[in-house]
Amino acid sequence: MLGSSSCQPRAGLRERKKEQTRRRIIEVALQLCDSQGFEATTVEQIADAADVSPRTVNRYFELKEDIVLAPTEDWGRRVAAELRNQPITGNELLALRDAHLAVAELSTTDEALPFAWFQQMQRIMRASAAVRSRSMDFVDTKTAELNAAIGERLGLDAESLTVRLIAATWHAIIRTGMECDTALADCKPAAAKDLMIQAVQAAYDEFKLVCARPMATSE
Repeated sequence: MLGSSSCQPRAGLRERKKEQTRRRIIEVALQLCDSQGFEATTVEQIADAADVSPRTVNRYFELKEDIVLAPTEDWGRRVAAELRNQPITGNELLALRDAHLAVAELSTTDEALPFAWFQQMQRIMRASAAVRSRSMDFVDTKTAELNAAIGERLGLDAESLTVRLIAATWHAIIRTGMECDTALADCKPAAAKDLMIQAVQAAYDEFKLVCARPMATSE
């Protein structure tokens, strides 16, 4: 008993240190890539600024692009957790919207996931074709937690067609809404949060409007 209980605090400390290291790598990478350009920033520079070795950076992230896109994965985990608290009404897109907006409302006070990171990420994506391209490949990674939460709510496998369609549709709604708001990346975090909420709501409302129209049929 003594042995097992004494191992638990050490394991918890290890996990916290790993998360602190990961966070530090993300923070300095976003700062460097935002200030001097993604292509001009090397893994060695990121490692030096984060006070770790390049090997450590590569152990946490497969590609440099993945460091820049890491906030979306963390955001996805938070939305998935909030989705599990939403009532089951049969409208999963509405539940996803409400979960996303609930997380957004807290984003300016969330020290573990600063909204400024998203603004930096958006500016880097806007300037770098490589990051934009990787963001499309990154979809499955960053939506894994969300798919699991949707699957739990529907009693379906996370890889089922229904779950994947719901997740992909929601991803398209939010991505389109945020890409259409060009001011989001450059204003103060508090204002950006409000703009993001408005952009997501507008995209969701437009999606409902388009999809609610009856399909035209030829007589």
